[in-house]
Amino acid sequence: MRAFLKRHCYAVAVLSLGALTMIKILTFLLLFKAGQIQPYVGGSGMSYYLPAASSILTAGAFYVAPDKTRSSKVAPGYPALLALVQWVAPRSYLALAVCLQMICDWVVAMLLLLIGRRQTSVEDGWVAGMAWLLFPPATVISTWIASEALFTCLLVSSMALFMRALSPKAPVALSLIAGVVLGFATLVRGVPQLFPVFLLGVFVTGFFWYQSAMRHWLKAALCLLLGMSVVVLPWTVRNFRVLGEPVVVQTGIGGVFLMGSRSEYFTINGFGQRYTTLERQAAADGLPKPTDGKQTSDDRWQFKLGLREYRLRLSTEPWSLPLLLLHKVVRCWYGSETGDVSTQLMLGLCSLATVPAGLFQLWRWRKTRLIISLLWGSLILYFVLLALVNLPMFRYALPLYPFLIFAASHWYMEIFRHRRSLLHRILNPREDEYARSSL
Repeated sequence: MRAFLKRHCYAVAVLSLGALTMIKILTFLLLFKAGQIQPYVGGSGMSYYLPAASSILTAGAFYVAPDKTRSSKVAPGYPALLALVQWVAPRSYLALAVCLQMICDWVVAMLLLLIGRRQTSVEDGWVAGMAWLLFPPATVISTWIASEALFTCLLVSSMALFMRALSPKAPVALSLIAGVVLGFATLVRGVPQLFPVFLLGVFVTGFFWYQSAMRHWLKAALCLLLGMSVVVLPWTVRNFRVLGEPVVVQTGIGGVFLMGSRSEYFTINGFGQRYTTLERQAAADGLPKPTDGKQTSDDRWQFKLGLREYRLRLSTEPWSLPLLLLHKVVRCWYGSETGDVSTQLMLGLCSLATVPAGLFQLWRWRKTRLIISLLWGSLILYFVLLALVNLPMFRYALPLYPFLIFAASHWYMEIFRHRRSLLHRILNPREDEYARSSL
């Protein structure tokens, strides 16, 4: 049996990942049929995603009432998927959306398996894929009407393609395809719209140490940017024509920037309790709330309020800024919208098992697997820098966990293989002596 598993390790891994995904989907459908569970529709789903999907399906336009600028709060990709699902199954489209999101998680797991097969070992990829499918936060959020599962699937797909594009003698077309996939990810959530530019900066900096490799990598990064632009630019042009303002993908940066300006604003309740006072004080300082009812105007106003909060902090308590930034770096690995202690404890434990080991392994790979170390490290740094600027929350960092889980899985498997080898030598000293004498 052991010999069979060793010979057919990859096939067994593929089947086990598919079987686990089917078990998850069937379990959800049975609980859904019995009325024990329902797809969770939060504030964003109720206020933006579902209305936008309904508008696409009924009117053929991306619109969220009561004003056309309100639709700018969300990117179009996820509402478009919901519209398609609602067209296919109008009576049970929410349940079908959850099943598709679980399939997105399976795609991520398969990509981790393929990365392991190519870069380290099938065992590493299989362990990482199984860990992702069983990762509690990913499993829970796949039952929400939220864009995380689809976004994570597209982001990991893009990075997997781009890893291949960075290898020597890889065709330029592969970088373009990776950029196109990243563009679709950006149309689901606008977060990575500046990542190719950031990556170019990293590669330019690394040119002084790795000149031979960086020439090819710089070309690949430019193609990544070009491929993403081909997908995103038409939507940017549409926004300018419909909204009359230059919105690349979506608005919303103002709100999360303001909520990230003080620890007291990190939760929904904390921000809501202080919002009226904040609005009154801002108006007294010459920053009244816009009255035109436009989402874009409100977003710019909230961004100005965030800048005002930082200016007040620097003028009254400048020493507290480093502590705030440190708090934000740590909180992005456990923070929730509600601030519930039990939820944040669970998220923190999940991060404790993956983030330190994953980051440590990425650092170790800087000499042996530079592509993984630099590309994935740059992506993680990009998200952390966004957390320093905006609202730090675990949900925003969730797309990073497939990469961290893969790196952590490799580290844990190395420890397991080392201890198994050590135990074998202890239990079979004669074999060890024979091996030494034959050298």
